[in-house]
Amino acid sequence: MIPPTDTVVESALDDHVLTPTAADCEDAVLPVAPLAAASQHDTSSSADVGRAYLDQAVIGYLVYSVGAVTAFLAVALSLSDAQAGLHSSALASGMVVAGLISDRLDRLAGTRKVHFAGLALLTVASLSLVWAPAFAVTLAGAALTGFGVGLVLAHINQTLSAGGGSLARVRIARSTLVAMIASLTVPLFIGLGVSSGLGWRVVVVPALVLVGLAFMVTRDRGERAVPSTSARGRLPAAYWPAWLLAALFIAIEFAIVFWASTLVARQTAVSLADATLVIAAFIAGVVVGRIGLSFHAVSERDPIVLLRVGIILALAGSLMPWASTSFELSLAGFLIGGLGLAFLFPIGAALALATAPLQSHLASGRLVLATGLAILAAPLILGVVADLTGVLVAWLLIPAMCLGALALTVPVSRGRDAGPTVSA
Repeated sequence: MIPPTDTVVESALDDHVLTPTAADCEDAVLPVAPLAAASQHDTSSSADVGRAYLDQAVIGYLVYSVGAVTAFLAVALSLSDAQAGLHSSALASGMVVAGLISDRLDRLAGTRKVHFAGLALLTVASLSLVWAPAFAVTLAGAALTGFGVGLVLAHINQTLSAGGGSLARVRIARSTLVAMIASLTVPLFIGLGVSSGLGWRVVVVPALVLVGLAFMVTRDRGERAVPSTSARGRLPAAYWPAWLLAALFIAIEFAIVFWASTLVARQTAVSLADATLVIAAFIAGVVVGRIGLSFHAVSERDPIVLLRVGIILALAGSLMPWASTSFELSLAGFLIGGLGLAFLFPIGAALALATAPLQSHLASGRLVLATGLAILAAPLILGVVADLTGVLVAWLLIPAMCLGALALTVPVSRGRDAGPTVSA
């Protein structure tokens, strides 16, 4: 499940990575070498990267599990659609909180203890969801899942982006591919549980196994240094356009996943069950794109060019099903859109984190915040607009976000060329 780390290639790249030098200084803005010429020193060993991939598998499985078990929770607890839908909101809210405070927790308790705490919370959250004694408990379980995911994800971001440049893009692409593969096994285990008579609750067994493995390998995890300025300093101005870009990419992806089937069913008159096949086409495109980006030959290309190509593909892919009444063209559109979106978050996240190499804890935490906000807001906003104007008009928010992301690549490119600054 976890793709092997290309140790030989990464080690060779590490030998050519330049280390920025800057001393911690109160209320100072420290210039760092331009990204075009250098990136931060890679402090992550192959073992660290392997642990990050395993952690990402845990995250992929558990995040998807919350959505997958919602329908079963609704039946077991006699929930309304609105109550059932609150589980995804609780998940995103937990990630938002983690994104706001994870860097402070790291500074107070140390990264190793925080990582163990995050995994422990995920264990409790998983059991709370499948135990399902009451709505309040399952809702708390979803929120705890989001919070635990946020704590662990912040550490994953730091580990995978430590090498900077194409190395960071390769690692983040591989990790998101691992998460996607893990998430795709969730309906398989639910189906096996239901068909065998054991019930849908067996979905928790692989989750506990994955978390248990993560606990075991985390015992060997070293303490990651947390700069004393990470909680007090301000992130550089160049970070925020890249942060917003990453948030837009997540928003686009989740809006498509939530609303694609509805759009295609309305446009092509196929059944809703058949329309869900476009999600499979979209995921297939993402998988193919992430596999491609996980090779150095692709990831070493100019990241801004890769971003713009990916955004244009995502834009075209979102417009094809909107403009067409053909189910086949809709399938092709979502395949193209998935292929384009596959490049976007790994590259956007790597660019954002590269702007603040000496504030990796703070930058990683705020990137988790971007993810949580996007998951919380995008499907909800599109749903509200759909209620007011119809799905066909509301869907145009997705290509509009693509155009906004394309415009944001201009300041992101300028910030990259100017080089990061670190506010202490």
